Amino acid sequence: MGILKKIKKYFKRKEKLNTLKTQDIVNIELFDPSKKTILFTSRDFPTHDKDSGSNRLKQIILIYKQIGYNCILFAPNVFEDNTYVKFYQEHQVIVFVENKKYQNIYSFLSAYKNIDYVWFNGPLALNLFYKKIKNILPDAKFMYDMVDIHFLRYKRAIEIEPTRISLKKNYKHFFHLETVVAPWLDYIIAISDKEKEVMSQYAASSKIVTISNIHYPKIDIAEKRSFNDSKGIIFIGSIHEPNIDAVKFLYEKIMPSVWKKNPDLEVSVIGNVADKLDIKQYPKFKFLGFVESIEEQFINSKIMVAPLRFGAGVKGKIGQAFEYFLPVVTTDIGAEGMQLINDKNVLIANDENTFAEAILRLNDNEQLWNHLSKNSVDSLKSFSPEQVKETLKNL
Repeated sequence: MGILKKIKKYFKRKEKLNTLKTQDIVNIELFDPSKKTILFTSRDFPTHDKDSGSNRLKQIILIYKQIGYNCILFAPNVFEDNTYVKFYQEHQVIVFVENKKYQNIYSFLSAYKNIDYVWFNGPLALNLFYKKIKNILPDAKFMYDMVDIHFLRYKRAIEIEPTRISLKKNYKHFFHLETVVAPWLDYIIAISDKEKEVMSQYAASSKIVTISNIHYPKIDIAEKRSFNDSKGIIFIGSIHEPNIDAVKFLYEKIMPSVWKKNPDLEVSVIGNVADKLDIKQYPKFKFLGFVESIEEQFINSKIMVAPLRFGAGVKGKIGQAFEYFLPVVTTDIGAEGMQLINDKNVLIANDENTFAEAILRLNDNEQLWNHLSKNSVDSLKSFSPEQVKETLKNL
């Protein structure tokens, strides 16, 4: 960061602090020295209603609270009036916010040294905070939550776009973080057994623990619209590169074949993809942007699609669809790490023609649609909060 940017940031922080009442950390009075303490660090403050990774972290933090830990959450440049800070405050999580008592997280940790565990949420947090926090808390156990294997995601992206220099730079950067730095820590948290297998090439398998997404049915199956009453396709995306590519792939390669046979089939895209796409180039898609409550979309839609051509990890959008008994068409990349079986839990198709055929088949076949919908409960068994709680207890 340049000196001018640092100066601007300093004065912006000072101005913001002067408008707020906070003298200390949010909920710090809840700190109980008789309990074990875990510090969660993240480059960006988790926004649980906007992305799958944040929702998973939220669930993990709340489970640690249930187990009986002091839970402290930190991300830089966050203030007490943040909506998500207020959410965690209501759930009795201690949140480090910019405040007048401590200059930064490091001065705070120097005062509260009895931290038992430090959880790094993704490689950006690991890169930014690990070395400094390790110096302050040498006796703590350090846990690196991969969220997904970033270098694997970029490796797969390079296979599709081999001339993009930025992909190669990112691959090299994350490969070093995830295969050289991460093995220094006490635990590596993988999101699936598939990713644990990959990481076992670089770190002792004994320190790699699988903690996947956390899902459970959000409605009774009777609340889901029937085959005849539901309609349309939904895709949930973000500015994450695999999602942007999936929207383009869906519009340019898949849906033209679908629309030839069913020109009225509507596609709705949820999420902030418009930040990366010129949506005027996709006039036949409905871009809904951020939707505060996606329940209505899941209940009323007929099909969820996830035509992901690259990526890594367990895809939260697919788990969300199962929570609402919504049948899914995806790729092998989309289904990775979820123990899903084609024609039982999902329809899996990896090229534009078979994907288009799968959409048409599911849209027209009530028996198949009901079969996939009813199997959603089975699809969620590996992602129950109870299973994750047992894993965390045993760490």
